[in-house]
Amino acid sequence: MLWTEIGIATLREPQHPLLVRAGYMRGREYLPLGRRALAKIENILRQENDRGRALELCGVAYIKADCDFVALSESAGEILFHGNGYAALAAKARSVPQPPAVPDPQGDLEPEEFHTPGVKTIAHIAAFSGLPATSQIKSLVLIKDGQPLLVLLRGDHQLSPLKLPGTRPAEPEEIRRWFGADPGSLGPVGLPGIHIIADEALRGRRNMIAGANRNHYHLRNVTPGEDFAADFADVRQVSAGDLSIADGQPLQFSKVMLLDTADRVLHAAVEQNQDADGMMLPGTIAPFLAIVTPVHPERLAAAHEIYRQLAAEGIDVLLDDRDARPGVKFKDADLIGIPYRINVGKKLTEGVVELVERRSRKSSDVRADEISIPR
Repeated sequence: MLWTEIGIATLREPQHPLLVRAGYMRGREYLPLGRRALAKIENILRQENDRGRALELCGVAYIKADCDFVALSESAGEILFHGNGYAALAAKARSVPQPPAVPDPQGDLEPEEFHTPGVKTIAHIAAFSGLPATSQIKSLVLIKDGQPLLVLLRGDHQLSPLKLPGTRPAEPEEIRRWFGADPGSLGPVGLPGIHIIADEALRGRRNMIAGANRNHYHLRNVTPGEDFAADFADVRQVSAGDLSIADGQPLQFSKVMLLDTADRVLHAAVEQNQDADGMMLPGTIAPFLAIVTPVHPERLAAAHEIYRQLAAEGIDVLLDDRDARPGVKFKDADLIGIPYRINVGKKLTEGVVELVERRSRKSSDVRADEISIPR
């Protein structure tokens, strides 16, 4: 294809993302270069059953996190928790929680109601009672199959919705109808007929604080598994500072990109294969494997002939047919990441052209009628 035929438009302003500067995208829309790269990635993902192998062919270094494949990326929004022999996305990760900030009160104590006027949040009840969030039971109401489900967490933990599929948060009016109290005053004691799931971090805890199912009141001395029946399950999000279930060492966390679509694979490949001048994409996904660049206008006819020769050999090749300075053409070829550039210059009088490899910058003189492009 010809450069002018597909209308490649590059930008120099560094504030733009690389895919925009390289003419692969305009805003969120993929342009011809981007669409060609995506089509190659989609073909690899479709033909290669081994997702890891497919990503390697796309030039992407990945991390296997359970059944997910991710790539480190500071621009992405997913969080990966990982350690020796363990890696999982935050929504699915499991861990050993940090111990409670203070020990539980000892003894077989009975739940005792106390007045908590205007106290509705974990932070408020911690300040009111003088006991930290780790001594509180957080109560969340979800709806599953039209019925209420009470989910209990340690006060400083957060629910991971993916661990309870098929549920949705209850509306305030639904909560009042089933519990007789507003959110912020809910608890697990005295709820016959309502299914309760307690997070594993509450297993073995004693004499905690929970809502009393009565506005402006809470209960102290609530012991999971004794003062109420519950199914225990891992339903919380992993927190920074938690320990790995694999070896008990602190988990690390990193920002990652989930490699579940071709466009994300392309973004990861670009992030991992670039230098100060632009992209260095592998030939498997680059929009073109080679670019023929006439250094002077009088070399355009010869460049056309080389272009036709390579195309006839099945090489995915682009001809830079613009009337532009050589330096501009070289910079643009580096920017858009085409693996090989064939410079057609004054040595053509000797039957020689220059072959430049984008990634290594290695250049060599080759016979114009004997050009060999690695595939």
